[in-house]
Amino acid sequence: MAFDGRRNIIEINEQERTVYFETWKNKKITGAKIGAMLGYNEHSTPFKVACELAGLYPGDRPNKYIDAGNTLEPVLRNYLGRSATAMLGERLGVPEGTQLAVEMPSPKDMCGYDHFHDNRRFGGMVDGYIMAGGRRHSVLEIKTSRGKDRWTGPDGKISEVPMSYMLQASLYAELSRIDSVVFLVGFLQEDDYDRPAFWRPREDNTAIIVKEKLDMSGYMKDAEDWYREYILSGMTPEWTDADAELLKYLKAGVKW
Repeated sequence: MAFDGRRNIIEINEQERTVYFETWKNKKITGAKIGAMLGYNEHSTPFKVACELAGLYPGDRPNKYIDAGNTLEPVLRNYLGRSATAMLGERLGVPEGTQLAVEMPSPKDMCGYDHFHDNRRFGGMVDGYIMAGGRRHSVLEIKTSRGKDRWTGPDGKISEVPMSYMLQASLYAELSRIDSVVFLVGFLQEDDYDRPAFWRPREDNTAIIVKEKLDMSGYMKDAEDWYREYILSGMTPEWTDADAELLKYLKAGVKW
């Protein structure tokens, strides 16, 4: 039977709206979690991230949106890889004649689900790197999206990146000692999520956004402070109404 992290719950304190726990191995802060820890992720909460980092909650169950993202990540990476120089040369400002290529990431099962083993607190997995003249130039971050609104700037051009994604990619750029990020976004219609294997990237349903990484020093310090305050202390932040389903899951596995 799979390990159930809810066994490590010491107390669910209704008055404080906090869960106390003990754990033997805390997870690292990844790019997918740092935004939620700091309150920048509309799809997650600090309470939820604490439960995941402490191993009390295994994460959301797969759904068609997650499945589509996983299915299309290699499709989008290959799409860019076939014409990387033509699609990115001018955007990245590399010298004329420089050949660009996409470096594949190390497979999940071969890297222990972490591409940054040399960092004790931060980790995660990149979607790839953009190579320029045989050297890593930019982190590649691949996303799928149901709409273009979140990515559209005031001028109507697709040039914006949600803050949670900027933090994710900027963390990986910081850990990789790289200054820029290439976001490759595939825009899907609702029907595409039911049959993602039939979706094909084209110029009119994809976008490339190039960004300089954020200065991560303050964000990483805040994340480490948060980690010490909660995870290393064995307690979660306060839950909110948005955590109702997660709280129900935690209570279902607790024996008083």
